[in-house]
Amino acid sequence: MRLHRIFYHFNETLGDIVSIENDKAHYLRNVLRLKISAKLKIFNNSNQEFMAEIIQINKKAIDVKLIETIKPLPPSKLNITLVQSLSKGERMDYSIQKATELGVSTVLPIYSEYCEVKLKANRLDKKMNHWRNIATSASEQSFRADIPTILTPISIEEYSQEKRTGMLLEPEENKTIQYLAHNNWSKFDIAIGPEGGWSEKDLCYLNSSGLTGIQFGKRILRTETMAPAILAAIHSLWGDFV
Repeated sequence: MRLHRIFYHFNETLGDIVSIENDKAHYLRNVLRLKISAKLKIFNNSNQEFMAEIIQINKKAIDVKLIETIKPLPPSKLNITLVQSLSKGERMDYSIQKATELGVSTVLPIYSEYCEVKLKANRLDKKMNHWRNIATSASEQSFRADIPTILTPISIEEYSQEKRTGMLLEPEENKTIQYLAHNNWSKFDIAIGPEGGWSEKDLCYLNSSGLTGIQFGKRILRTETMAPAILAAIHSLWGDFV
């Protein structure tokens, strides 16, 4: 039976006891319904992973003993920032989830001209926590030992104030990903537009930042489909799949 795997902030090491509290304890106790003596995998943000055994369960916490060191998977060989134009609801969630599974280092949401999502200050913190939880869950599921950084959304104008290396997905471009494959970039950005596509103003800003425009086939993909599709292609050409 496959063991459950969770992320948790802890500093303890092999042989020590970690007390898991709050939402994670609720998840283990009430959702997974794990019992004393059950084993699970636990990892932290210090690149440490352990096999753990539940030794105590109460209403406030679950105590686990770290019984075996596990060698964590190495991070992706590519340091990719997904520059994702904000999309509605589950579309953005899906993009973050699949990008995490495919090894991106950073997700930077941006506001573009045709973007239909405008997050006010009172909603932003809640949305950021939501996206970070999605990235954490996707890392747990995919056996990543690291969790991508989810940055606070910025405007496309702000993004373009710095010089960038990477690709801009635009259906009307003539170049394809094969044109960029010879670069073998190890650190770069991928900019993906919203449901309505990039505006002329957006493209001017992004081109001025140094991104190279490419098209990804003749069919128009949904914004949430583009991230996993382009990431899989990149990893097949010069990334984790070769």
